[in-house]
Amino acid sequence: MEKVKITLIPNGPAKIEGSVKFVHPDGKEESKESSYICRCGKSKNYPWCDGSHRG
Repeated sequence: MEKVKITLIPNGPAKIEGSVKFVHPDGKEESKESSYICRCGKSKNYPWCDGSHRG
């Protein structure tokens, strides 16, 4: 099994590298090889980071 690396970026998102399957509350599944997860709650595309933490 491939390892997944999660890097917490200071004052920014969590960067996830490696094959990951996300399951949304509505049951929709989404697979990604890399992604940035919002940690500040300001993203308009939550749970994905859109850079709003900079603003």
